[in-house]
Amino acid sequence: MLVSKKIAVLLISVFVLYFILLGCQHSKLLTEQEKQDRIMTMYRQYSQEFPLVKGITVEELQLLQQQDRDLILIDVRSPSERMVSYIQGAISTEEFESNLEQYQQKTIVAYCTIGYRSGKYAQKMQQRGVKVFNLEGSLLAWSHVQGKLIDSHGFTNKVHVFNRRWQLTAKDYQAFW
Repeated sequence: MLVSKKIAVLLISVFVLYFILLGCQHSKLLTEQEKQDRIMTMYRQYSQEFPLVKGITVEELQLLQQQDRDLILIDVRSPSERMVSYIQGAISTEEFESNLEQYQQKTIVAYCTIGYRSGKYAQKMQQRGVKVFNLEGSLLAWSHVQGKLIDSHGFTNKVHVFNRRWQLTAKDYQAFW
């Protein structure tokens, strides 16, 4: 009886590992368009939880950056995620909230990995009277428009993607979790 239980556990472990590896390979087999479609589908599903938050596309953000508008980017991810990479000029939620008055007349855009956490953050800030846009598809979508990222050493192509399921970065970017 004990031997058959060990065999059953071993077989289950092998199947779980197989499906994890299959999932990783599957995400690598997706075309760039399929990755983008999956990102935006996931974002639209998540954004239903914060319907009053206005979104901004990655293309619109790039235009704002080129126009050198008074733009404040808030990276709502954890410090360990931000260490992998962030959009140049982005600040943390702590820095933003400690200087709220300074940012009143600026265009404020929050982002995370795909837009869920930043959408919830934007919703919270709206309840406090602060107008914040949410970056649709966030860093995953940003990678598909060749958006620039930096880390402590300068420009990078690394993106913290939360977990294997979100391995949807553009082909020129490296996913980490």
